[in-house]
Amino acid sequence: MTSNRCEALIRRLAGILYETRAIRFASWIAGYTARRRGCPILIYHRVNDEGDDFLPATPTADFERQMAYVASSYRVMPLDEMVERAQADDLPRNSLAITFDDGYRDNLTHAAPILHRYRLPSTIFLATGFIGTGAIPWFDRLAVALKLARAEAVEAPWGETMALHDRAARLTAFERVQRHLKTLGDDELQRALDVLLERLDVPNGATLKNLMLDWADVRALAGLGFGVGGHTVRHVILSRVTSERSWAEIRGSRTAIEAGLGSTPTGFAYPNGRSPDYSPATIELVRKAGFAWAVTTRLGLNTAQTPPYELRRRGPWEPDVATFALKLAVYRVVHGRETIDDRSEDSRIRAP
Repeated sequence: MTSNRCEALIRRLAGILYETRAIRFASWIAGYTARRRGCPILIYHRVNDEGDDFLPATPTADFERQMAYVASSYRVMPLDEMVERAQADDLPRNSLAITFDDGYRDNLTHAAPILHRYRLPSTIFLATGFIGTGAIPWFDRLAVALKLARAEAVEAPWGETMALHDRAARLTAFERVQRHLKTLGDDELQRALDVLLERLDVPNGATLKNLMLDWADVRALAGLGFGVGGHTVRHVILSRVTSERSWAEIRGSRTAIEAGLGSTPTGFAYPNGRSPDYSPATIELVRKAGFAWAVTTRLGLNTAQTPPYELRRRGPWEPDVATFALKLAVYRVVHGRETIDDRSEDSRIRAP
């Protein structure tokens, strides 16, 4: 069976179960079939209706349908409470948490009103060097450059030549370049990025205004009940930089949030967040900086066994709410039967 046909069958099954309200029952059963009470943490980035493949986002209507379902089927918890109750093995069977990364302004303009309407707590993790500064993350700079480049092809600093003759080719180039740059140390990444931007022949003034939050926006989110956590200063992958740079990035994000909000953040999110992107030394720096817990992007539920500095956090990311609901239930069943025994996601059953 082809993957497209399989997905079509999943959507059809999900639609039937959703219309009959059987998915809500399935999600309730999922909480009771797990070996231990566990809580999934959802991760989002942008929520808007721009429909830009270079700057992908969850459409507002899709996000609202997802949140309406979550509000009716799960006990959504602030992360501080979730961590405390997980450590005490006292999580509700249908618990769930919601997070956002980086600090995009549409989290305030598009996502926050929906979350407020459904009274759903959430946490946003800020790359503080982009908050109120006009700067944007390197991957967004790359996306804009490839979208607007006048060049028809580009040779990357590592010798690979990529066609840019149409939108599809540019999106493919974006994925390939981004994947390669993430393997580099931050200084090498910035040098390679600068070379690429020059070779792409981007029109002067091509940038994104108001992409990121400012500190007044962050305070508005906090006033709406958002928790605020650190996500480094410049969104560097911490395993790719020195311990001194890691400390500056981790501690710097905490200090900036303290200055911007007048309160102390308790949580941290590792940029990229996979097993290779942080290390035991990184965890120790996060603890030393004063954070009480940290989230990854590794598969799994969070239970009394989950290390508080390696909390699990993933999708599902599905535009169809019925499929979203079904996959979330399956995710809870699959990962609720696992134990935390190694640092490899590849050896685990991959839920959708």
